[in-house]
Amino acid sequence: MKKFLQAMAQRGLWVLLAILLVGGLNTVQAQNPKQTKKKIKATKKALKHTKNEPYTPTYHDRDSDGDGVMDSRDQCIHTPKGEPVTPFGCPYDVDFDGVYDYEDSCKNEAGPKENHGCPWKDTDQDGIMDNVDDCPTVPGLKRFHGCPDSDGDGIEDSQDKCPKEIGLAKYYGCPPPFIDSDGDGTDDYHDLCPQTPGPKTNKGCPELKPEEQKALQAAFDNLLFETNSDVIVNSSYQSLEDLAKLLRNKPKYKLYLEGHTDNVGDDDSNLDLSKRRALSTKRFLVQNGVLDQNITTDGFGETRPVASNDDEEGRHRNRRVEMHIIQ
Repeated sequence: MKKFLQAMAQRGLWVLLAILLVGGLNTVQAQNPKQTKKKIKATKKALKHTKNEPYTPTYHDRDSDGDGVMDSRDQCIHTPKGEPVTPFGCPYDVDFDGVYDYEDSCKNEAGPKENHGCPWKDTDQDGIMDNVDDCPTVPGLKRFHGCPDSDGDGIEDSQDKCPKEIGLAKYYGCPPPFIDSDGDGTDDYHDLCPQTPGPKTNKGCPELKPEEQKALQAAFDNLLFETNSDVIVNSSYQSLEDLAKLLRNKPKYKLYLEGHTDNVGDDDSNLDLSKRRALSTKRFLVQNGVLDQNITTDGFGETRPVASNDDEEGRHRNRRVEMHIIQ
């Protein structure tokens, strides 16, 4: 009997079952002694069958990874041995970036798992993170995935056979063959008046009369826009109106407008802003009587600076809309 009780004690579940059976059997025995003996015999047979089976703990008694947190409440049951864990059995993640500290190379800085828990850097400081920068050690432009366009001709340096000279795509980024149709020393590619001789200082076009040059220069010097906008400020209206009057009196004159910006901000945004400012200047002149077809515009963003962007004076000079009268 003693051995029987010990076996029962090792099987907590069977102890409870036996108590219930005994209680039930006592009741049944008083009413039907034969059936009671039959049930007791069946119970003993079942207990005898499990007597020699080894004890196996249930899921709720197990600690699979040995971290001191039972599997029943362990949310990370495969934690490496010896790794400190939270009360819920998971390793610590101090910077809350989803990368556990034992796998995180930057425990105190949040970063993606693909970079071992460290934040992405911008090695060349061009505003484009190294993970999406095809040229991470050389400053470049967003539209070229972080790679440069040194001459600002719209052709990425890696595809440009003349990366230091403004050129055309059909010539692989190089200038076209030298052709000077009007013989003024300015090749046709850079000559705004390729059929009419003029000095290089005026883009190959004939010199303007002093009063015409004065009106053009005044419009250029006084043209200002609201910050990060293509809206012309009121103080610029008078000089632009004087330029419009000159162009109305010279209907054969053509005007070419080039928009430019400094290098502050996103290069694609700067390109768009430079084009919008040139168009805004054109709209003002057209509204003041200049023929629409006599004005052409373009924008080059930050790619053609005339001064250093390292100080405010240089950046101010680079934020401009150049004006060229073509006769």
